[in-house]
Amino acid sequence: MTGLPADWSAWRARLADRIDGLDPTTLLTDDRLRRKAALVLMDDLAAMLVGATHPEVVALGQAFASPIAPGESTTVLGGRGARDKAAAVNAAAAGWDELDEGYRPATCHGGLYTVPAVVAEAEATGATVEEVLAAVVVGYEVVTAFARAFPAPRPLVLHPHATLSPIGAAAAVTWLRTRAGDRVMAAVDVAATMSMSGPFSHAVSGAQVRNAWAGAGAVLGFLASDLAAAGLGGEPTGALDVFATGYGHAADEQELARTSTGWAIMDGYHKVYAACQYTHSALEASLELAQAGLADGDPQGITEIVVATHPLASSLDNADPQTSLAGKFSMPHVVSAVLATGRTDPTVFDESLLHDATVARLRPLVRLEAFEPLPDAPHDRPARVTVRRADGTEREVVVLSAVGGPDRPLGEEQVLDKISGLTTAAPAFATIARELVATRSRDTDPWSSLIGEAWQR
Repeated sequence: MTGLPADWSAWRARLADRIDGLDPTTLLTDDRLRRKAALVLMDDLAAMLVGATHPEVVALGQAFASPIAPGESTTVLGGRGARDKAAAVNAAAAGWDELDEGYRPATCHGGLYTVPAVVAEAEATGATVEEVLAAVVVGYEVVTAFARAFPAPRPLVLHPHATLSPIGAAAAVTWLRTRAGDRVMAAVDVAATMSMSGPFSHAVSGAQVRNAWAGAGAVLGFLASDLAAAGLGGEPTGALDVFATGYGHAADEQELARTSTGWAIMDGYHKVYAACQYTHSALEASLELAQAGLADGDPQGITEIVVATHPLASSLDNADPQTSLAGKFSMPHVVSAVLATGRTDPTVFDESLLHDATVARLRPLVRLEAFEPLPDAPHDRPARVTVRRADGTEREVVVLSAVGGPDRPLGEEQVLDKISGLTTAAPAFATIARELVATRSRDTDPWSSLIGEAWQR
């Protein structure tokens, strides 16, 4: 590639140095960092348990389980198989319900792209709980660095689950194997060339292959790590060639020149709503309207719903979603479902309300428009929902930032409560999650023993 950004080589070197030779015990001496890593890990594992209830995930797990061999790693469904295939199933489950952890400074789900690969590799190799936590921190650091370096144009054309997941998986697995910064970057150079051009529009239309992209990224991350180790390397410019030249995601010169002072995982957010995060501010505004009695228990009087929203949500305009994925990425559906029910629990956004008569009547009444002027971060994902009724009355609510944003983060106890609510099918999970976050008592245990207890039904 010609015309390299001036800071590209220095940026790569700083990233490699940052993760090179880290000792897990030393890294996790910072108690805030350790607790956050444990919270991200257990939050995503809890999301896997919920995702494992869907028949498509069950079928995928059955297809990938080894019928003759004991397998290397366990899936959330209880089957076993090769570590990359186990990671693929677990990643598909983790992202299915939009309850996995995310990252606000860039369009990236750092946990989803690292946790499934890390836990599969750790189980196969006998790594400890402490090593798992450290690998999650490192993988998260690397993949979010690339997400910030190549910010995607808005509205999104490509989905980050496809474009970034191979990088996160390759970085985390390779660091767990080698703890060497240069080896990680070599694997990432290969993984970048395996970035997938999954269309963001597939999420909006409800094509459920989108739910498999993070799983495919996990498989490709393992492959990239193996290829780099075997000498089938890429180029240091690989990410530039793919993201800047190929996708048109221009490198951010300021980001390339920036020196990191903290760990990116500390900026991760946790979600309570089982819908695309881009809808959350509108979702909360709709809830406030519903609870204020605007519909008086009868939404039939509503004639128009105007949602002023941010650029990331501007394409979420599918008014006739046919799958739960499409519903979760449909502003008309999310807003209508909340207005109709006055609730925001996960069942509001599953398949059950897709064909509800009241929700179906409201969806075509939703009109999206730009929220102008768009505020600066952390209020850069706002919504204003205006509901108009046949009697000429109207009400509107503005939400500048939804729960989970940088200015309204979920507290540790709130996340643990969320985990408890999601994991009733595995009675020990919530207790183990609290123990892992609050104490170091299990840090030297094999990861395989902890996950075996946590996922036991």
